[in-house]
Order: sequence, then C-alpha cells, then structure tokens
Amino acid sequence: MKLYKWLLPAAFAAVLALSAGCKKEESTEYKSLTGSLSVSMPEYVNAGFTKTFMIDTLMTLSCPDGDPLGYYFTNPDTGKRDTLVTADGKIREHYYTVTVADKMATQAVALTAFLPEGSSYSGRSASAQFTIVRPGWDERGSITHFNPSSYGSEADPRDGRKYYYNRVGDLVWMRQNLAWAGSGRAFENCDAMSDIFGRYYTWQEAQTACPDGWRLPTDAEWAALQDGAEPGKNIDGLAGRLMGDLYFNGSKMWEYWRDVKISDELGFSVMPVGYAMSEGDTFVFDGVYAYAAFWTSDEADGLGVCRYIYQDKDIVYRGRLSKTDFGASVRCVKPID
Repeated sequence: MKLYKWLLPAAFAAVLALSAGCKKEESTEYKSLTGSLSVSMPEYVNAGFTKTFMIDTLMTLSCPDGDPLGYYFTNPDTGKRDTLVTADGKIREHYYTVTVADKMATQAVALTAFLPEGSSYSGRSASAQFTIVRPGWDERGSITHFNPSSYGSEADPRDGRKYYYNRVGDLVWMRQNLAWAGSGRAFENCDAMSDIFGRYYTWQEAQTACPDGWRLPTDAEWAALQDGAEPGKNIDGLAGRLMGDLYFNGSKMWEYWRDVKISDELGFSVMPVGYAMSEGDTFVFDGVYAYAAFWTSDEADGLGVCRYIYQDKDIVYRGRLSKTDFGASVRCVKPID
C-alpha cells in the first residue's frame, strides 16, 4: 500500500508535466497599419515593356505607434526581393524599374511594406498581375494555329502593319482584324493587344478606318460568302467555315460545341475577341472566347448593321447596334486587281 501511495502522486505529476509540454503556444495578435497600399501595371504588355515606380509616392502606409516602415519590390521574373526602404525607414533607392521578360506568361509585380522585428504590427503587400503577349502570326506569337494559306499580303501604308488576305469571289478579304490606331480602342485599353486582337471600332469610326484602296464590306457581301444566303438574314452553315481553331498564349479560344465544325475553309481565321460597349466616358470589353463581331457598311433604322458569330451555333447572325456606343472588329475588303 505504501508503494501505491508514492506511485500515484508521481504518475499524476508526470501527466501534468507532459500536458505542460504539449500546450500550444499562444499566437501573437498583430495590429493593422493605417492607409492603403497599391501598385499598378497594364493588364497586357509586350516583352521588353518597362515601367518605373517612384517609391516616394508609394509609401502610403503608417504605423500608429510611430514605428518606421520598410518597402521592397519582388521581381516578377526572378522572385528576388529588392529593398528600396530599409526596416529603419531609410530610403536606399527612390526608383524601381520593372523590365518584362521575353516570354508569353502571366506574372505579377508585388510591393511589400514591412516592419522591424518584434513589432506588434503586421506588414502589408499589394500586387499587379499582367500578361505578356507577342505579336506575329508565325507560331512564335501569342496567336497560334493560324491557317497559313493566304492569297497574298499587304502593308498598311499608315503604320506598316502587314495584313494577309484571301480571295473569295471578286473580292479579297483581310484575314486579321484591323489594328490601325488612328481610331478605335485596344482590348482592355492595352496597346499591346492591338496587334493580337485588332482594335474595336464604333460603326462611325469603322466607316473610315480601312487603308486607302480598302473599305468595309456590305451586308450583301457577307451573305455572298455562303451559296444561297440572303442579305438581311442570318446565314446558316457559315460560321465554322470562317472560324479558326486558334490559341491565345497556349489557351484554345473557341470552345468545342457539337453543332459547330471549325474548318476555316474560307481562310478568315476568325477569333472570338468579343466586343466593346460604351459605359460613361469609357468602353468595357465583353464576350471574349464566345463572340466575334464585325461591322458592315450598312445601316438600318438609324443603327449600324453588324455580322456576328456566337460559339455554339454554325450561324453568322445579323444584328443592328448603336453607331456610337458599340465597338466591333473590322475586316476590310477590296476588288481583285
């Protein structure tokens, strides 16, 4: 009995000691800095694009306790941290320049505010994502699987851009969306996308956007692409003959639908770049990967006539839209010389 009297207290003490050893450490509750932190980049950029940030204008946070703040950028390509302001608040560099790598990828540049070790305040980060694009139709650009079959090519004398074209009947049609920057707008207002998706023009802008010697096609000329089709009506069986099985930065653009067979038989290589709509003082973009829309030179009831394709039907639809508040792609035509 004496033995048990000694063993039981000893065992109880051991359990207490074990429990103390397994007890979780209490987590430190960090307090928040005041102010906001932000950094910006265009959503789409070309390889080699550069942007310089001035750290003096980005130091927008403060610590209520008066602790100093440090700031560093994280290089989007290497992941290396570049400290511009040290933990004690001293500025090493006033400027930081990002140079975009020569690769087609989506990256992000990040700015982080940090505090001295032991501070009761937590740091904060802000980042800006961007996608690197590359022009060209030779399988080295952002658009790949472009049908190489062309009747010819011609440079726009206004900016030197080269457009491939194909012959259909008595006309030649541009195979790429017009990208002339004298009017219209680039996708998401990023100039780098003009050479990828072409530009989006209102009906009024489209009337004078084509190069000298070229013009907008009429609604009847769109209908003439399909035997038996009538102007002013939807055109059955034509969409797949115009659509290209294209990829943007490695991603397939037209989704597969059972009712649509993409053949690009006419060599138009149409891509689903959507459309733009006026919203106040700017345009917003929508319908990418689902719609392709093109202006004609026609008008009806005060509206501009367009031709458009939706991803799930082998139909080229006819629509009437605002001449000033809707942006669509442009394909120019000219008579065969």
